[in-house]
Amino acid sequence: MIRFLSGYTGSGYPARLLRESFPPWSIKPMLDFRPPLDWPFLLWWSKINFPLYMKLTLGDTTIKIEKGALNRFKKLKGQRAMVCPNHSNRHDPQVMFSFSREAEEYFNFVAAREVFDFDHGMNGWWLQHAGCYSVVRGAADRESFKTTRRILVEGKKKLVLFPEGEISRQNDTLMTLESGAAQLSFWALSDLEKGLAEKGQKIAPATLPTVQEDGTVGDGGPIVASPTIFIQPMAFKYTYPYDISSSLRETLKTLEAKLGLKAGPEDTFQGRLIALCERLLTALQKEYEFKCPADATMNERVKALRVHILHTLAARLNVELPAGGKELENVRILRNKIDDYIYQDEKKKGSAYEQEAHEEKQRIYRGYYKDLNRVVNFISIYQGYVSEHMTQERFSDVIERLEVEILGGEPSIKGPRQVQIDVGEAIDLSLYAEGYKTHKKETIAKVTEMIAAQISTMLVKMEAKRTPIYLD
Repeated sequence: MIRFLSGYTGSGYPARLLRESFPPWSIKPMLDFRPPLDWPFLLWWSKINFPLYMKLTLGDTTIKIEKGALNRFKKLKGQRAMVCPNHSNRHDPQVMFSFSREAEEYFNFVAAREVFDFDHGMNGWWLQHAGCYSVVRGAADRESFKTTRRILVEGKKKLVLFPEGEISRQNDTLMTLESGAAQLSFWALSDLEKGLAEKGQKIAPATLPTVQEDGTVGDGGPIVASPTIFIQPMAFKYTYPYDISSSLRETLKTLEAKLGLKAGPEDTFQGRLIALCERLLTALQKEYEFKCPADATMNERVKALRVHILHTLAARLNVELPAGGKELENVRILRNKIDDYIYQDEKKKGSAYEQEAHEEKQRIYRGYYKDLNRVVNFISIYQGYVSEHMTQERFSDVIERLEVEILGGEPSIKGPRQVQIDVGEAIDLSLYAEGYKTHKKETIAKVTEMIAAQISTMLVKMEAKRTPIYLD
């Protein structure tokens, strides 16, 4: 099946790069654009076999759609829409595909350009024919932006974009959303408005149909797309319905052995986790030759280390980071600088000696990817995430970060999972079109906040409805 790069599928576009006038460093000549090449047979085949894939490959992962959620989604049948779920797990695209089976429609996805080169390009073949297209993260990828706008205007399929931009690895909380989802949707709305004007029509708020108990939309007759574009917030919440404490203990034991720790029989889950984090943080500070004040909290130490890594790499790469820029934005700027060098046109590398020197520097630059991934892995973590609500899911969230850092590769799945899915109220952008024309920045921020508020509320409600399993 398709391999999605953790955290980078459907990544949200940073606002800095979604301006009509792009900054010079953001224009990307490298990494050719990969368009969607939807193949109906592949989608049909995947739809049939996907439950087996979810069971055997994803550790028996199933989905549970909240009451009324599917009907709310079906109200948008035949409408132009961008679907915006939270992005807490690397398997979110697969969960979205599972949801598409229940919604009885297929979607387009945005995926990071580099994942198309996995498995000697075979992964890209699968992705493109499943309806995915590429984006160079953190850059003004004009072809990707144009494709996003075209897909939204045409309305043949809904487009899935994860507005957090990276995997949060926190199941109960939401990272600050990138504003790209709202910006691109408003651009598409402007494109739609121009097209309608040529026909003597205007964009207008939609009156969505009701959904019958049998799932029929409206009266069952032909569906005509309304002259607008919607943003549909969604929320995914990963749960372990059964006790996974034995699996967590085994993972803790493996991590402790790697860091030279040994837990005693009376040590609690929380105590062992704190000891792991302390030992890891101390090791990383030593590796980066970085010291914090003696009285700094763990939260302060983690944040200071992230900033130190970013500014150290910026100096080595001769990159000036924008003042006041978000950490994720800085990660993308630095990552693109590395990409530029590694994927440089072969014709520009010069003589045989110059090529050898280039390859040597490439090896050094490739090592910087791990530094940047380390920053992303710990970008939204904070001390207290587990202790304030010590469910086995929250504990697993933190353990997964440690697995990625200490063991490398992807974290293990601790047991059968059930992913709760809820669907919010669709946001009709035509209602905010006039405000966008006169106050673009404020309107984009308002819609982005509306998306975030809906997702956060759904996550809280889903947690309140279930009976979680707590650790000691």
